[in-house]
Amino acid sequence: MPKRLKVAVTGAGLKNSPDGREGWAARAHLPALKKLSGIYDLVAVCTTQMETAQNAARHFDVPHAFDNVDHMLEALPDIDVVCVSVRPVHHYKVVSAALRAGKHVYCEQPLGVSTSEARAMHALAKQAGVRTVIGHQSHYEPATLHMAELVREGYIGRALSFNHTYFVANYIVPRPSHRQWLFEADMGGHPGYRSGHSLDRLHSVLGQDVTSICADMAVQVPERVAVDTGGVIRSNQVDSMNYLLRMDGKAGETIMGTMQTSFAAWYGTGNHFEIYGTEGMLMLATGDTPSWNKESGEGDPSRGELKLYGARANIRQYIANPTPPERLQNQYREIPIPKKHFYVGGMERGRGAYLVAQTWHAFAQAIHGGHECAPSFRDKLKIHRVWDAAEESVEKRGWVTVDYSGIS
Repeated sequence: MPKRLKVAVTGAGLKNSPDGREGWAARAHLPALKKLSGIYDLVAVCTTQMETAQNAARHFDVPHAFDNVDHMLEALPDIDVVCVSVRPVHHYKVVSAALRAGKHVYCEQPLGVSTSEARAMHALAKQAGVRTVIGHQSHYEPATLHMAELVREGYIGRALSFNHTYFVANYIVPRPSHRQWLFEADMGGHPGYRSGHSLDRLHSVLGQDVTSICADMAVQVPERVAVDTGGVIRSNQVDSMNYLLRMDGKAGETIMGTMQTSFAAWYGTGNHFEIYGTEGMLMLATGDTPSWNKESGEGDPSRGELKLYGARANIRQYIANPTPPERLQNQYREIPIPKKHFYVGGMERGRGAYLVAQTWHAFAQAIHGGHECAPSFRDKLKIHRVWDAAEESVEKRGWVTVDYSGIS
């Protein structure tokens, strides 16, 4: 049996937020790693303040707490993996320190606040010969895994078109004042970085890269109330992204589609992804949002699990009994998800901690197997290039080809 991997998590402070929603590391990474105690040994947490680090260490029964990444790496040289769950503007510094120390790295998205930072971290990881993974945790959502599998197996035939929407209320509801950084453009870098999860799903499920884009982006909600102070949280960070996309295959086939990501959608429908091909269709949709008690919900609100639907065309049947096209609308059924896609048991699928646990499980397999773990730093560098093209498209008000040059 492979040895347990020693992990340190950065950015893991407890905030006791008034809306009951903890920071990502505390509500997702730490519970996930504790659940995977047979695979990982959670040895340290690190934040910029010793008090918050010690609070998290006590709460999650972690032996070491630090307020400095360099000190942590020096004090615990046997760490195998560093989880980088700090603000994006600090990703480059923390990731680079971990890579130079020869550690495997799980980094939240974006990889950096610029493509040049992402490129430098990708190069450093290759030089260090370590494994990397990006925190697109929905990559390992079971329904998404099965959707990608069915596309590869030819369930829909040749893919023709798609539509991906992600509607959530993160940038329109009143927020605690300590979330102000989320609304500052300098903290995230690329204006469209909030579309990262959707782009990863698109690349992974269809198995092709976006080749050209026509984009529009805007700040539609410039301010919201701070729930703890009654003041105002102002924003210059893009909250609404609209993309027209093309994916051109080597054999000359083209997939065309649309992507809309809005963080300013009251009571949003979450993820919705539909793909249409020559022989059928597949669709991911977020199910009902289950009840949640913020006092007992461990700071990790459930968002509802994804369900997969699909239908295959029967050409012979339609020839034998011609059917008007209007009668074919919504003629799909729910598709059961095979057990092999559920890596982790005993956790609610709709919670962030479950999806993160799924990713950590896959990462351990990659580390022990010596192979790349998707989505890797290389995969994320491609998404950074898509964002570059999106920014150029907004400026030019037209289509732009995505430049993947220099990415092996």
